[in-house]
Amino acid sequence: MYEQVIGDGANLFIIIVAVLVGFVAALGYIDAQKTKKEDNRPQ
Repeated sequence: MYEQVIGDGANLFIIIVAVLVGFVAALGYIDAQKTKKEDNRPQ
């Protein structure tokens, strides 16, 4: 019982970290795409 509670907490923590990392990676990707578009714009 006790081990299962700790396991669930660890799994939840890992899921939250994975979602945050994915969110940050997505924001970085979107920002890179915007920067790339602006660089290609004719002056």
